[in-house]
Amino acid sequence: MSSAAEEASLSMNLTNIVQSFRYWPRVFRLLWQIHKPYFLFILFFNILRGVSPVISLLLLTTLIDSIGASWDTGFQTVLWPFIWLFAFTALNEALSLVQNYVSKIFETLLSNRITILIMEKSISLSLSDFENSQVQDALKRAQNEAGHRPYQILQQILSIISATITLFSIAAVLISWKWWAAFLLIFFPLTSFYSFLKIGQQEFMIQWNRAPKMRTTWYLSVLLTRDISFKEIKVFQLGGYLLGKYNELLLQFLAEDKRMIKKRLGAGAIFQAAQEGVNASMFLMVLWSAFKREISIGQVVSYTQAITLTLVSSQNLTQGILSLCQHNLFLQQLFTFLDLQSSDPSARKIDASEASRPANAPAIQSVEFRNVSFRYPGNSYPALRNVSFTLRRGETLAIVGRNGSGKSTLMKLLTQLYDSFEGDILINGVSIRDMDCEVFRRKVGVVFQDFVHYEMQVKQNIGFGNVAKMEEDAELWKAADRAGIASLIQSMPEGLATQLGRLFDEGHQLSGGQWQRVAIARAFMREAELYVLDEPSSMLDPETELQVFQAFRELVRDRLGIFISHRYSAIRYADHILMMDQGSVVEQGNHQQLMQLNGMYAELYMMQANAYLDADQERKARSAV
Repeated sequence: MSSAAEEASLSMNLTNIVQSFRYWPRVFRLLWQIHKPYFLFILFFNILRGVSPVISLLLLTTLIDSIGASWDTGFQTVLWPFIWLFAFTALNEALSLVQNYVSKIFETLLSNRITILIMEKSISLSLSDFENSQVQDALKRAQNEAGHRPYQILQQILSIISATITLFSIAAVLISWKWWAAFLLIFFPLTSFYSFLKIGQQEFMIQWNRAPKMRTTWYLSVLLTRDISFKEIKVFQLGGYLLGKYNELLLQFLAEDKRMIKKRLGAGAIFQAAQEGVNASMFLMVLWSAFKREISIGQVVSYTQAITLTLVSSQNLTQGILSLCQHNLFLQQLFTFLDLQSSDPSARKIDASEASRPANAPAIQSVEFRNVSFRYPGNSYPALRNVSFTLRRGETLAIVGRNGSGKSTLMKLLTQLYDSFEGDILINGVSIRDMDCEVFRRKVGVVFQDFVHYEMQVKQNIGFGNVAKMEEDAELWKAADRAGIASLIQSMPEGLATQLGRLFDEGHQLSGGQWQRVAIARAFMREAELYVLDEPSSMLDPETELQVFQAFRELVRDRLGIFISHRYSAIRYADHILMMDQGSVVEQGNHQQLMQLNGMYAELYMMQANAYLDADQERKARSAV
């Protein structure tokens, strides 16, 4: 949907206002599921709050009129109305205290549930969904409102119910005096409805259009406050520039907010002045009636209170409806995100429940790419062009090529992070599109080029490769030993329980190469049938690199192994090598075959080998001096 179309769909016209209420059943189902007793109590208290003003007013009127009667009958005539009024007020206050407690707990439960729903939806999205800026904007809008908006809607609905009950019960008191006065007080605040409706629409659109800039402020905040970017910001002296950009956006937000506050203040002042005029006129009429002895002193109190309560209730009802319309549009953004159709294969499987998945799916015997082409969303040029190869159990495949040649894209397609490719990927001769994505992923161990540094304990950093065995220390140590970091972990203060990173207390920071070996251990923990390592040695020294690849070859002896590397010394022992360039496979074979071909592979291999030889000769020359 285009930006103009989206704005039109969010316009606060009557049709869209009515349509925005279609989410109410989902909201009430959600509220009911959060905590039934709390929800029922909140409903009961708000109904009571609606009738309590008229009950209090009638009890006060009775008390005042009883004073005159007590001059002839005695003080007990005043005592009972006083007791009833005091008892009802005390009960109301006690229930209010309980309601405040219940409401705060309920609001927290609701906020937690909405946040979890948003996270669950995020998990279900595909990588292409997550890289879509419009999806990110929708996520940001949903997150902005998740903590408070649904509960505000509940409060607004309850406020409208209470105001309606109060309005018509109090109006009944005025109708017994002058029916037209009640009519005027009820409907006068409605004259402000349209003006505040337009202001509410403008406020909503400001917030809606602000989502991309809010993501920018979030990113700038991350850059300025996280250790991942601290070194560059410090050395390149970027702090002032980034902080200036952050402050510039905040000033833009402030200017927009001030403009809307002024509009609302101006409109509010005009209608408030008119309302005070109506209120004063009604008061004068009551006083005139009392002066002419048409009503009693108790009725003076009753009618003046009723005038104020009727006008305030009508105003609250009008503002409540306006706020509810605006809340509904914000709520629409939450459910728009939650209703997004995920393009992830696992989300589209009809038979995707954990119970329905087979416990022992057939082992992976072969992987075949058959004329696979792929284009990243929004890109005009293909990342892959008619790629074909076959890998069988017990074999290792190395993929090499210059940056941007499509190596990592192959791995993303194999792990079904993207699904919109042409051609086919076959697992045991079956199209990957026809397989249960989650079952397949359980059989794959991966080290991505941009692997994650989990700021958690060593146990989690390795154990995330196989959560079911994360508490089995023997399995953790086996994976660590294969990755060559067992001695490193043993030297740490708490061993497997050592906190990694600097984000939390007592964190132990690792070097880039050490983090990479932790990621490799995580993949080895998987005990997978297919291992995919994308640049697993980019941060490793040659000695460690050799150890890792020896462990890798041993690990995949009866499995399938794929790795991507720019270091040709590490891939020469692979059973099969793909040489890629500009998204296509330009050469393939084993090391000897490709060297005999004397093409791109041989050229790049010799270039790298000569660089090592030159460095070795230079080192020997220096040592001889």
